[in-house]
Amino acid sequence: MGCQRDKLDRAERKGPGIAYGCDELGRLKSVLVHTPGKELTLINESNCKHWLYDKVPDISGYIKEHRSYQDLLESNGVRVYELEDNVEENIDMIRNMPNLTFLHDTAVITGKGAILSRMRPPAREKEEVVVKEALNNLGIPILSEFNGGEGFFEGCLLFSKETVFVADTERHTYPFIREFILNVLKEFSEVIYVRIPKARRYMHPDTVFNRIREDLVLAYLPAVEETCLFTEDSRERINFKAFMREKGVEIIPVSDSEQSRLACSFVPLESGTIFHYDTALDQKTRKNLESEGVEIIPFHPKALLAGGGSLRCHTLRLCRRKN
Repeated sequence: MGCQRDKLDRAERKGPGIAYGCDELGRLKSVLVHTPGKELTLINESNCKHWLYDKVPDISGYIKEHRSYQDLLESNGVRVYELEDNVEENIDMIRNMPNLTFLHDTAVITGKGAILSRMRPPAREKEEVVVKEALNNLGIPILSEFNGGEGFFEGCLLFSKETVFVADTERHTYPFIREFILNVLKEFSEVIYVRIPKARRYMHPDTVFNRIREDLVLAYLPAVEETCLFTEDSRERINFKAFMREKGVEIIPVSDSEQSRLACSFVPLESGTIFHYDTALDQKTRKNLESEGVEIIPFHPKALLAGGGSLRCHTLRLCRRKN
């Protein structure tokens, strides 16, 4: 499909009751994206850091690359839903949200419903409100959300059907993490909690950890300062590497330079096949992945780099299915 999508075609993608759930690392079936528009004009030289952008984006280039990525997804059999086609009540809010294109940060979709974040103000305030409406209109229930209190919580990862991974980053407050853990353990058996440095380069969990297959992950180990395993009845401090070995998971480590190029932040198409920036990995890591039989579907970023985000940041995965 070309970059120009007419309204009729986009409307055909809208509809309640879609399949959802990404607990298992099966084939990616559908995603939600937000093609940015006029909200990018809010960003200028004096405020780009406030908006969490590395520089002022080339708007036409940014939109073109975003649509090219959507085309890449669709050419690999992934159905792409557009956020704006599924928002009515809160549509005017979108024009004040230049970070809304990074949809991955706002929610994680489990087989039991969506885990909603509480985005950190001021740059990302109330993004979850818009996303919640879209998910409701798509027929995806809300499993967990934050309804009160002062704090923020920007994202977690699904490690398996039983396990959730949460990192204590600068985009989280610990009381909200504790609330999240207590709530999510009603639905999952365990939570892996990792404390990492409070710095922009580690602003979300997938900047330091991401699964390629059920038994293989990329990780930046120097950022792992403390790890605890929470279950309904216990909290235990654990050794991260030893725990992964016990789970039968091999870690391929990335370098400091690779981590800064978003090496851990990619989108699996299916177990062992990933969409990734072609600038993210060193040759050594590529060879390690090749030896494991991992396939990389490359995407070359230019304008998208202004936002400091990865392909994963732009992609709210809705549904995966085992073949």
